[in-house]
Amino acid sequence: MLKGLIILLLFQLCGETLVRLTHTPIPGPVIGMLLLWAALFLKNGPSEDLSKTSQSMIQNLSLFFLPAGVGLFFLPASIQKYWLAVAAAMVAGTFVSMLFSGWLVKRLAGKGNPS
Repeated sequence: MLKGLIILLLFQLCGETLVRLTHTPIPGPVIGMLLLWAALFLKNGPSEDLSKTSQSMIQNLSLFFLPAGVGLFFLPASIQKYWLAVAAAMVAGTFVSMLFSGWLVKRLAGKGNPS
């Protein structure tokens, strides 16, 4: 599991490095995730270590959102007056993400079955 975690962190480091060198406005972890996706695509899937690590992280995914959720309670007063817009954006974003995820799963599931 440690090997898988090191792989994930190395890809994040590569993403952060590329962002710093190119001054790209995209977050480093997003670039690292795209690099990881490209590597997995070229390699035809993850290694056993990476697969175990990612499954463990997915099982505890809600813990990764706790710091962000707690941070919402300590927003400055200038931002707190827009709580309704923030809440609406969160609900709409969640709804759109759920729709897109459902569509993507349905589309990808169809590719695995010969028709």
